[in-house]
Amino acid sequence: MIYKYLFFLAFLAPYNVAYNLEQIECPRWLPNTEEILPEDVSLSPELKLHNKMRCYCQVVKQKERECIRAGVPKTICLRRTQDWVIANISLLNKNFHGGMIPLPKRNLILNVE
Repeated sequence: MIYKYLFFLAFLAPYNVAYNLEQIECPRWLPNTEEILPEDVSLSPELKLHNKMRCYCQVVKQKERECIRAGVPKTICLRRTQDWVIANISLLNKNFHGGMIPLPKRNLILNVE
């Protein structure tokens, strides 16, 4: 019976532990440069968002590609990227189901002649 629990524990372990993947950490860059800001410097909300988007493009997607090349299952690498996006970029609101703000739906009318 104890072996059954150990078996399930191995498959329920977080992906970072099971595949030895490190937590994705992003530097805070000085805008439009490669210089990294010290911890005591704060950024405006617009620059924070800019930094997060830059981090996604330059760090997170690169880590995803490295993860896949290392032989980790693709679904786990994609899930790690998705978890980072939800934690750092998604618009969260406690008043919506699941905490996610739904994207607006738009209709597009085309006239074809």
